[in-house]
Amino acid sequence: NNQPKETINLTTADTLLYVDSLLPNQTYKIIAAMEQTNNRSNEISITTMDTTSHNFTWQTFTFGEHSSSTLYDVAIIDENNIWAVGEIYMLDSLGRPDPNAYNAVHWDGIKWELKRINMLSSCNPVTYPPLKAIWAFSANNIAVTSGGSIGWFDGNANRTDCGIKSLLAGAINKFWGNSNNNLYAVGNAGSIAHYNGSGWTKIESGTTSILNDVWGIKNELNRTIVYCAASSFFVPGDKKILKITDAKVDSVNWNRDVRLYSAWTNNDNFLYVCGEGVFVYRFGTWQQINLPAITTNSIRGNDINDVFAVGSMGTIFHFNGISWKVISSYTQKENYRVDFKNNVVAVGGYYNGKGFVEIGRRN
Repeated sequence: NNQPKETINLTTADTLLYVDSLLPNQTYKIIAAMEQTNNRSNEISITTMDTTSHNFTWQTFTFGEHSSSTLYDVAIIDENNIWAVGEIYMLDSLGRPDPNAYNAVHWDGIKWELKRINMLSSCNPVTYPPLKAIWAFSANNIAVTSGGSIGWFDGNANRTDCGIKSLLAGAINKFWGNSNNNLYAVGNAGSIAHYNGSGWTKIESGTTSILNDVWGIKNELNRTIVYCAASSFFVPGDKKILKITDAKVDSVNWNRDVRLYSAWTNNDNFLYVCGEGVFVYRFGTWQQINLPAITTNSIRGNDINDVFAVGSMGTIFHFNGISWKVISSYTQKENYRVDFKNNVVAVGGYYNGKGFVEIGRRN
């Protein structure tokens, strides 16, 4: 806007200027000029992202009538099609504890329905085992896991898949994929497996740490970049962020002795991770977010200005592009996983012997 921002003495072939003082939802005109020769670039106009709203209306739904019911993971297809998986124990028609758990619940926009997804197969002797993770490509294309086997679920029937069993050193914890031909599963003992649409292959992680979460992007060069949050409770110092590119595993610079449980991004320049704190990696520099000292188990976003993190003691944090807001904390709930799509957020967890789902809708 016709005001010099900074003068740089060029000493390398490429120089990046990162301006961190721009205001949200503002248009700026920018010119680069060489002082000695008075060469000037074309003027460009950029408009910064606006903030998103912190204002959500929340509903809480609980499930379970005996034993210890829990919902471990959630998946939003749209606001009227939400799944949560775990183990839910109900009473039978005579009011007695039913030992056969439900392992999923489904929201159709009006009500929740308890579901039993059949996982019985040659690699899984239990018909309705607790389900540990879910990933939904669409309403009739959903991947679920009991930890040791995969199910391809169409919303009604389930097709079991034992192809991943022999590739695992430990139980599956989480999925990420951007198509039916590109799905990653990560788990305990450094387990990583990739599905290409016809079969599974093992990816050597180079670690025996617990891989708690996985998230990926398609970058500007159309390459898939996948990040894994890795931490072992029993091995001091074994805390890292794996980066998978073209089936090759590298790591992101992480030199903090802090456990990591989740990761999320949508571009090459930003990476959010959480666990013993919430951190953001911006243009090669880590910054810790100033939030209450509570363990955060899961982080997801729509964009870099619209991010949720959830965790222990009922933690729900939201970032709107400028500030983080503590929506909920210091309760007895344990929030395990969060999914966030458009203006709907879903959180699954455990509270007082019951599984629960909290749904937030942006006002």
